[in-house]
Amino acid sequence: GQKGDTSELLIHCEFIIVNDGSTDDTDIVAKKYAANVKHGDTVKLISMHKNCGKGGAVKTGMLKSSGQLCLMVDADGATDISDGLPKVLKDMKCLVSEYQRNNSSNNPGYLPPAAVFGSRAHLEEESSASRSKIRTFLMHAFHFFVKTLCSARIKDTQCGFKLFTRSAVVSLFTNLHLRRWAFDTEAVVIAEKLNVSLSEVGVIWHEVDGSKLDVGKIALAMVSLGMLRDMVCVRACYLLGIWKLKR
Repeated sequence: GQKGDTSELLIHCEFIIVNDGSTDDTDIVAKKYAANVKHGDTVKLISMHKNCGKGGAVKTGMLKSSGQLCLMVDADGATDISDGLPKVLKDMKCLVSEYQRNNSSNNPGYLPPAAVFGSRAHLEEESSASRSKIRTFLMHAFHFFVKTLCSARIKDTQCGFKLFTRSAVVSLFTNLHLRRWAFDTEAVVIAEKLNVSLSEVGVIWHEVDGSKLDVGKIALAMVSLGMLRDMVCVRACYLLGIWKLKR
């Protein structure tokens, strides 16, 4: 967490671990970790009774947080946090400074609705060379539909490393409907509709064995079609006014 000036990190941190209905030893590992954190830090373990999907898990964790800045991090550690955290904090400081220049406020410590997306877009060429043709095709198809149906502002919506201000957490996650893999795309749509400041910064990222869906070509195509269906749903529901935004 952070308060006020985004250039100064608070000593105390809040860690929220969401176990999305898994049957492994996630709870045990989390409790052992919590027993060894330094004094002043807090660890919250949220165990879902059944699998709610990644979007549902992230939404639950974010709305249970209390920090002025909230960092979403995938548990597989694919993003190098020593590289990524300074980068997203730097971009966040720029967004906050820009807001303060353009808006007069009696509260200089106020953090406006803003989000910084970690990005792997700069790694696309390298990843395409190492991936199968079907995965590369699906990756480019997904990016095309994100630009067409959701937004062209964020090149990589799916990287699991994102920083939000407290007000952005409330604005985005109280309005979030999607509960599975494509929830990030709806978050971008909501952000644009509610004028949440957005930024994207490249981070060091590496593939982690066993941390992704290990499926065959047909199953992978079905997952991709499911994400496309969700994006079409987002576009249609907001366009037709079926989903209303709380402001």
